[in-house]
Amino acid sequence: MANHPHIEETIEETYAGFRARLDAEDKAGCVMFALSVLQSAVLDIPTFYERIVAPAAREQRCTMRQRALCIWEEHVRTSILRTVIECCYPELTKVRRLNGDPRTKGSALIVCPPEEYHELGARMVTDLFTLCGFEVTFVGANTPQQDILTAVTVVHPVLVGISITSPYNLIAARRTIQQLIALRTDTGGTFRIVAGGQALKNDTCRATSWGVDLLAQSYDDIRRISEETPWPSR
Repeated sequence: MANHPHIEETIEETYAGFRARLDAEDKAGCVMFALSVLQSAVLDIPTFYERIVAPAAREQRCTMRQRALCIWEEHVRTSILRTVIECCYPELTKVRRLNGDPRTKGSALIVCPPEEYHELGARMVTDLFTLCGFEVTFVGANTPQQDILTAVTVVHPVLVGISITSPYNLIAARRTIQQLIALRTDTGGTFRIVAGGQALKNDTCRATSWGVDLLAQSYDDIRRISEETPWPSR
C-alpha cells in the first residue's frame, strides 16, 4: 500500500472521486483519474484495485426502475471499469520493471468457469499475479471446461487460478476443478490450483473440500503464495 500518513482518509477521498465519475458514466474521466492516482503514487496498484475498483464493481446501483434498463446500466459501468483496468497495465509493467528482478516464477493461467460472465475480479487477479513475478495468461469469462483443460496442456502453467463471482456457478467451478485434478493426475503434472472470488469469500471450506491447493482472496494472499511456494524459475 502506498506510504501515506492518512491512508484511510486518502482511500475514502479517492473512492468518492472515482465513484462520482463512474456514476456519471464518464469513461475518459475514470481513466484519467485512475492514471493520475497511480502516477502520482497516491495509491499503489493493489490498493487501487482492492479498495477502489473492486468496491465500485460490487456496489453498482440501479438508478432506473425497469429491471432491463438496470442490467443495461450495469453493463455500461462494467465496461468502464474494464477499460480502467486495461489502461492501468502500463503502470503495472513499470512497477514490475522497477522491482528489478528479471526472473519469473513461471506461467500462470487465470480462468472463469463455464457460465461465469463476471471477469473483472479475474482480470485484476491477473495483474496482481503479474506483479508478483508470474507470466500470466488471462483466458476470460465463460470458458468451456474442455477449453480450460486444453489451455493447460498448451501453456504448461505452474499455477491455474479459477475465479468464481456468482454462487450460481459453484457447481460448474467444482466440476472444472475436479477435471483439472484428474488431468494433473493423468499427465503427471505439477501445476497448483488456486481458487478465489466473491462466491467463496464466506465459504473457503467449500473450495478446500473440492481439493484446491491454495485460496486467494486478496493481494496479500497472492503475495504470500508467490513468496512461500518454491516455484520453478523459467
